[in-house]
Amino acid sequence: MTEVLAKLEPSLGRRWFGVIVLTLVAVMLLVITFTQPPQSLSGKIFLPLLAFAFLWQAQWNLRVTKHGLVLTKEGIFDGNGKEICSLYNMIDVDRGLFAFKPSNGFLLRMHEPLGNTWAPGLYWRIGRRLGIGGATQPAQAKAMADIIDIMILERSMGPES
Repeated sequence: MTEVLAKLEPSLGRRWFGVIVLTLVAVMLLVITFTQPPQSLSGKIFLPLLAFAFLWQAQWNLRVTKHGLVLTKEGIFDGNGKEICSLYNMIDVDRGLFAFKPSNGFLLRMHEPLGNTWAPGLYWRIGRRLGIGGATQPAQAKAMADIIDIMILERSMGPES
């Protein structure tokens, strides 16, 4: 991998807050299931399954947010080196107040859709939109968005600049 221009790391407090909230919801569902069991068979099956889904989501969030995102001259990559979006697929960055973006993050519009994917607290990609942020630190997200803006501008000006 080439030189890292910006790094976006999840905030430890936000990571753990999300995991604790998801775990508490799972525990509450299990307590309700065993202290006030539902009368219907579907309720007896659905509540524990929902609780385990919340527990699975909690451990997944903890795993996924272990590594952050890095920006290089080629594009955005996750901590394992998997490409999230190449520089040549980026059209523009939207950090506006009414942009449909993650908390403390920004929205990237792309030329070509890359498939839908999601890493809770880091990014989501749906169609031609990539939302970056969530459990990340606002200053790092702003710096990464600024650098991406500059890279897109330089690319649009061509090699003669």
